[in-house]
Parts: sequence; structure tokens; C-alpha cells
Amino acid sequence: MNRVAQLQNHVKNPARTASASRAGSPTPPTLSWEQVLCNILEHTPLGLYRTDLNGEVRSPSGATTGENRLRLTVGERKALTETFCCAMENEAQWSQRFCRRSADGHIRWLQTVIAKLRDENGSQIGYQGFTTDVTHEVHEKHEVAVNEERQRLAIEAAELGIWDLDVLTGNCFFSPYCYEMLGYAPGQMQGSLADWINIIHPEYLENARRSLEECIEGRIDKFELEFRLKTNEGKWRWFRCTGKAATRDASGRGFRLAGTLLDVNQAKLMEHLLRMEHDLLNLITATSPVGIMFIEPDGNTAFANPRAEKILGLAKKEMLTRGDWSLLRTIRSPERDGDVEESLEDVLRQGVCLQNACFLFTRPDGSSVFLSISTAPFLDKASKVSGTVVTLEDVTEQKRREQVISDNDHLLQETQRIAQLGSYVLDLEQQHWGCSSKLREILGIDERFPMNLQGHFDLVHEEFRARFVESYRSAIAHSRPFEMEYKIKRHSDGEERWVTECCEATLDTAGKKRRMIGTIKDITERKAAEEAIRNLNNELDRRVIERTSQLVAAKKEIESFSYSVSHDLRAPLRHINSYSSILVEEHGAALPDEARYYLERICTASNRMGKQIDDLLALTRVGRAIMKRTNFNISQLAAEVVDMIQDDDVSNAAEFVVHPAINAYGDAALVRLVLQNLLGNSVKYSSRNPNPRIEFGQTTVNGASVFFVRDNGVGFDMAYVEKLFQPFQRLHGSEFEGTGIGLATVRRIIERHGGSIWAEGKEGEGATFYFTLSHPRKA
Repeated sequence: MNRVAQLQNHVKNPARTASASRAGSPTPPTLSWEQVLCNILEHTPLGLYRTDLNGEVRSPSGATTGENRLRLTVGERKALTETFCCAMENEAQWSQRFCRRSADGHIRWLQTVIAKLRDENGSQIGYQGFTTDVTHEVHEKHEVAVNEERQRLAIEAAELGIWDLDVLTGNCFFSPYCYEMLGYAPGQMQGSLADWINIIHPEYLENARRSLEECIEGRIDKFELEFRLKTNEGKWRWFRCTGKAATRDASGRGFRLAGTLLDVNQAKLMEHLLRMEHDLLNLITATSPVGIMFIEPDGNTAFANPRAEKILGLAKKEMLTRGDWSLLRTIRSPERDGDVEESLEDVLRQGVCLQNACFLFTRPDGSSVFLSISTAPFLDKASKVSGTVVTLEDVTEQKRREQVISDNDHLLQETQRIAQLGSYVLDLEQQHWGCSSKLREILGIDERFPMNLQGHFDLVHEEFRARFVESYRSAIAHSRPFEMEYKIKRHSDGEERWVTECCEATLDTAGKKRRMIGTIKDITERKAAEEAIRNLNNELDRRVIERTSQLVAAKKEIESFSYSVSHDLRAPLRHINSYSSILVEEHGAALPDEARYYLERICTASNRMGKQIDDLLALTRVGRAIMKRTNFNISQLAAEVVDMIQDDDVSNAAEFVVHPAINAYGDAALVRLVLQNLLGNSVKYSSRNPNPRIEFGQTTVNGASVFFVRDNGVGFDMAYVEKLFQPFQRLHGSEFEGTGIGLATVRRIIERHGGSIWAEGKEGEGATFYFTLSHPRKA
């Protein structure tokens, strides 16, 4: 039977146990093992002590037993008794740690060791015990355990991996969470540093090695790196690794490094997204066609994008230095009748939100700009207003266009009023039309008038209505312009008035007819004027017939006069000239010199008068001749005239310059007469120049092609230029021979061609005659 069973029998039958004790040696305790143990524990002093076989303390060497009295529960006694009985049965020491509550109520932990005490003969005479207070040690271990638990929970909460590197062996401990973050199962990956270096992205490998070496060599105390590691799935994830030397040798070289590994892949992605969002925001603000500003509560401009700088004509630094509302104070609402002028400062101080409000700002260069401004409060995380976002657009051009449109509308209304012209737009789908105020006045309609197509037809006079309706509907059906003059009956007073209407259908993007746009003009006064003009024309036609008959009679009289001059005056002149010549030839020797001089003067005068009669007849023939217009080479014609009038026997013969290949359109015979007169006059009036030069050509005057004849003769005074083309008007008197009819004849020919002639000259420097002819008619 084992010692536990014996202890139980002893407890149940103490007499039997006592007799058994007397029979042998050593004498067993008279009490149960539980009672012995309780005696020892309840009276155990701190320190070394001895007890008898019953557990009564005999020689304490520590604190008093009263101070260490222990009260044990039934469960505690049972558990301690079982371990004590087993130890004593096996002749071993009994060592246990347990707690007790002292008299002052504090809990203290005790460590007790009990062994059997024997005499010289080896007989058990009691128990040797040792008890010490281990409360402080227990508390320290508990605190360490609590701290380790806290650290474990913190690491788990922070999702951190732990690593510990032995630099000498290269072995590295990685906590299980390190493998879990990379997707490796326990035991799937070795714990060497080389294996972990192999999964670092090549882009960051060199930096990781360098940081590790610098920490080992003592150049840095700790390091923090961010790199990408390859997971078990073959994907790259971002991690942040921190480390420091845990221990170093005497030279400062680290031989043990420890640190953490944190998965920052999600944070990196968020950082990348935030960076992209920030860059995108910067790009949007930098390229925005709208100016953007941020105004702080104190009125300072904290931000302005490039568009705002351009609109305001201020650099960002200038805006930032203009604090205390000074910039916003200069942005003011435009002046309006009856409105109080406000600045943007006043609006923001009142906390009013704007939506496309118009303001006026004067830039530093003095130019004014209209701004369309919108504002919105900016709320921080606490939903507190921390500033105002202001957007502004330059609407100067838009305001100018609006002003132009307004002016054009006003001008259109005034034009319609002055021209008695109204406009309308007919919606073909709705059969409804709207019109201008002037058209309402012309038609005599008001707001109650039915503004539909039938209402428009009803305004047309009965005399024109059927034809108007047919033509109007046909114009709509065939998309043709419509134009018609007709009478209307004004709706307001029934007055009949004449109007003219023009309209045209317009198409939408799909090619479908949508509207008819037209105008109606009151032409009553024009119709009355046309009737008056028609009556006047009839009267004029009658008068023209009368005047024509009178002109025909006058023309016949002129022709009779010309005939009379050519026949009746020529005969006496021939007689005077003939008899004077006979006297000079037959009786010249008998006549005195003075008489002979007078006869020569009579001959000269009669010849000149005959020349004048010939020129007058030529002038009248020019007015009566029938013109035959053709295209001809006027350069060739001028060359022929030059050959005819050129005299090479004269010592100072004129130099002629004729521009070649010049064409003209007209009557070649009459133009020849023009050239004969002009070139002949040039020869006559340049004869006193030692080197006379005469030129014919073509030039451009005021964008038109003109012909010219130029000489370097005596010229003339421009004050008398109007006399050049008058009959019998001679600027040089008797210095040069002539009748004064030639240039008048030239002008008559030019005017019959529908052209013009004029002259320019200066005394002693020559003259230039310019003339134009008619242009060929288009086929």
C-alpha cells in the first residue's frame, strides 16, 4: 500500500496506526499527514526551522509564528497534502509556493521547502523546513508577464513583424506575422538573411544593404527603410523596415540587430492616390480657364492660380502682400442707377455667397476689367468656416458684346421705326408668330389679336387675299423666298395701307423647315409718290416730245447756217485773196512799200479767216458724225500722226517717243483728229526749245488707265487752265499761230466717247494733256 493510502487509513483509524508505529522504527506520526502539514504551515516562521513528527515547530530562527499564521481552504489543504504526502513517501523534499493573507490583510507569497529530519541512527525525528517571502519576485514575474502580454497585443494590434539578426552567423529570427504578411505558411521559408534579401525588389536592394552595413559598422545607430518585397503569390508589396543594433562589441561593431517589419502597401497606395489627387488639383488650378483664389477670414489672399494672376494683372506675391482686405476693397460693383456701390470686401464680411455676380476692377496698368465672381465658404474638419473660395472670370468681352447687342437691338428698333419696317418670326409647327413693336403699329394689332397664320391672312385686303394665301403657302411648301406688295386693312381702325412683305423659310440642322422669318414695310407714302411720279413722267414725256421737235428744227437751222458759211463766206474770201494776190504780183513794183505791206496783211488775214471757217466746219461735223467704235492700236495711230507732222529739215526737229502696243476702244478717225491736234500743239509750243521732246503713252491716275501727250515746250499758267478748251481762247496770243478751235474740237470728241480730258503744265517747263476714252462693252 502506498503512502497516500496509509495516510488515509491513518486518518480513518488512528489507533491502528499508533500500534503499527510502536511495532517498528521510526515511529510514525500520531496525526494525519494533512494535520502535520497544517501544523507546520500554520506555525511556520520565515527562515529556517525544525518541527517534531507532529509538525509542531520547535526551533524557529525567523519571524514569530503569530505573524505567519496561515488560513487554508479545504481545497488548498487537499492539494498541498497530496503533494506533501508524495514527497515524503519518495523521501524527497517538498517545495511549494503559495499565498497567504497576513493579519493586516495583505497577500504575501511564500516559498516553503520541507524535508525529513533524522537522527544519527537514521530515524526520523521531525521535519526540517525553510520558508522565505517571495512576494516581490512573484509581483515582478507577474509584471513581466503582463508587459509581455501587452507587448504581444500591441504588436498584434499594430500588425508588426519582429526580426532579430545574429550578425556572426547570419541567422535571422522572423516572427510568424512576418511570414503571414508575405503569404508564406510556417516553415515554407528559411530564416536566413540571404533568403529575405532575395525577395527585396532590385530597385531598393542596394540601399537596404548599405543601411544594414552602416548600422553594423556603427556609422548609424538605427535605420528606417521603405522597399517592396515579393509575396508568395509573386506580387510586390510595400513594407517599412526599422532596425537598430541591440548589442555592440568593444569596437562599436554591432553583432546583434533587431527591428520591426510593417506592411505599408495600403498606405503607399493611398499616398500615391493622394499625390495623384494633389497633382491633379494643381494641374486643374494651373490650367483652369477660371481664376481661383482662397481668402482667409482676415482678408488675406492665401492662394491664387495663374489665371487669377492674369485676370487681375497682379503676381501672386503682390496679392499675398496686400493683406487686410486691401485687394478685395478695390474690386467693386459697377455703378448702377439707384444701387449702392459695394466692394467684394463688404460682401465677404457679410458672409453672403455670390453666384456669377458682376464686379469692376482696375488693373495696375490702368485698364478696367469686368469680373464675374462666385464665392463659397470653405469648411474645415470641424465644419467651421476657415476661409472663402473665390472664382472669377474675365467677362469684359462678354459685357462689350452684350452692350453691342443691346445697341444693335436699339438701333434695329430705331431703324424699323424710321424705315417704317417691322419684322416677324413664324413657327411653322405651332402656326404661331411673334413680331416687333413696329410691326404691331403698322398692322394696328395688340395683345388680343390672334397671332396665328390665319390671323396674318385676315389682315390682307380682300382684293389681294386669295393670291397672297396661295403664294405664301407655296413659298412654305417649296422653301422659296416670298415677296409681294399688297394692301392691308389695319385691325385697329380699318385703314387701307400699302405694304411690301419679304420672308424666307429657315431649316434646322436636320434640314427640316422650322421658321419663316420676314419683314413688312409700310409703303403707302411710296405708292403715293410713285403715282405722282407716274403723272409727272407723263407730263415730262409730253414736254420731251415738244423739246425734241424744237431741237430737230434747231439742228436743221444749224446745218443750214453751216452750209451758208461754207459756201456764202468762202466766195468773198477767195475773191479778196485772189485780187490781193494779183495786185502784188502784177503791180507790186509800182506800189509803195507801205501799200505792198498792207496787201500782204490782207492776204494773211483772209487765209486765217478761211482756216477758222474750216475749223468751225470741222467742229460742227464732229458733233454730227456717226461714231464707229472698235478696238484699235492707238500707239500705231500716234506713230502715223507723228510721221505726218514730223519735219526732219528743221534744225531743232522734235524727238518723238511713242509707247508701243497700247490699245484703245473708240472711233479711230475721231481719235486720229485728237492726236493730230494734241501732237501738233506740242510741236508748235516746243519749237523754241533747243531740244524739243514729245511723248505719247499710257499711265494710271487714281487707279484708272489714261492716255497722255507730254512736251517740254513753253507750258502755261495753271490759273488759266479752264480757258484751254474754250473756242477762240488762246493763252499765248499771236506768239504762235492758230485759231483757238483745236482743243475745243478735241474736248468735243473726248466727250462724245464718254471720256474726259484735262491738262497740267508750268510756264517754261512744258505741258501734259491727259484723256480717257470709253471702255469696250461686255458681251
